[in-house]
Amino acid sequence: MLLGLSIISPILPYYAESFNVNYTLVGLVVSAFGIARMFIDLPVGFLAQIYNKKYLMLIGLVLVSSSSIMAGLAQNYWILLFARIIEGFGSAIYVTTSTIFIALVTSPERRGFLMSIYSGFLLLGAIFGPSFGGFVADSYGIRAPFLAYAIISAIGIIPTLILPHINKNNDEKHIGINELYQEAWFSLKDSRFIPVLPSIFALFFIRTGVRNTLVPLFSGNDLGLNEASIGILLTIAGIATAITMVFIGLLSDKIGRRTPLLMSLILSAPVTLWIAFTGNFFYISLVIFIYGAISGLSGPIAAYVTDIAPRDKLEIYMGVYRTIGDIGFVIGPILMGFVVDLTMVSAMRDGSLINLVGWPPFAVAACIMLITGLILFKAPDVRKKDLIG
Repeated sequence: MLLGLSIISPILPYYAESFNVNYTLVGLVVSAFGIARMFIDLPVGFLAQIYNKKYLMLIGLVLVSSSSIMAGLAQNYWILLFARIIEGFGSAIYVTTSTIFIALVTSPERRGFLMSIYSGFLLLGAIFGPSFGGFVADSYGIRAPFLAYAIISAIGIIPTLILPHINKNNDEKHIGINELYQEAWFSLKDSRFIPVLPSIFALFFIRTGVRNTLVPLFSGNDLGLNEASIGILLTIAGIATAITMVFIGLLSDKIGRRTPLLMSLILSAPVTLWIAFTGNFFYISLVIFIYGAISGLSGPIAAYVTDIAPRDKLEIYMGVYRTIGDIGFVIGPILMGFVVDLTMVSAMRDGSLINLVGWPPFAVAACIMLITGLILFKAPDVRKKDLIG
């Protein structure tokens, strides 16, 4: 799933730009995926209470695969945008359901480690996808990565078919859709959950706003790198994130979840701004590796939400978690694209006029990380209290 998604990350902004739209609309194409997920994450939590989780995951994969073909064959911007929305529906169904599946089969004593392993395998796909996508685009054209995405997502159906069905207690009462939203609203009043919500937002915001939007635009426009080189950069970030994420997940079972998340947000701020002052491929590769490693410290976030959630409301809290994350997923690229539109400067390169991204959008992202990191100081570390007790 994530291998396919990351294949298109080096070329998606350029592909959208090829339809002669401004950078705000370029950001909207990146965000459209998250817009769809944002509206369906919570209902998926409701569906996961009632229906076989394996079947829901299969439906998600089919939607992703078919929408990728539509995007690759798009003849105008609006078809591409529609395809990204359908892709977002499929992704929400798959990722939310699979996260609930993992949360249900893990014990509190090993939840941080095992859920970080899960996140690490998602990132394993993200590691190799950008480089592969960049080379595919260089060799076969800018539409080819979407078709590769469709094939790889379809292949994901095979291992999903062998997953077991988790039988729930027959006496357990399923809530209705109205009660679902009432319970979701109740979770937003949970004093343990409230300080964590801005951090969830920020972590998804920087994933799409910085890594998937600003880095490709800055690398291509300011540094003049091609799609293959941009893919390598994103792969470097993915490798560093995956390495850190598995290690920190295991450590969070011993020291609690909040400290790694605080470090991820606070340290990411200056490193994000640092990216804007790199001047060549080697230099930005080094900074991107550091950025990726720090991002990996956020690995325990899903375990943190699982610790906070009442056991009988896990699906609801997880749906809220995914919804808040996808709000960040949506706003990140649009806001960063808007800031680029406001602050970009023009310059001549090889006789052609180009738009330079510059440092302002990176500074905006850094401020968001610092502010949400400070808010997280007020959040309780549930797992750490359990360990001390």
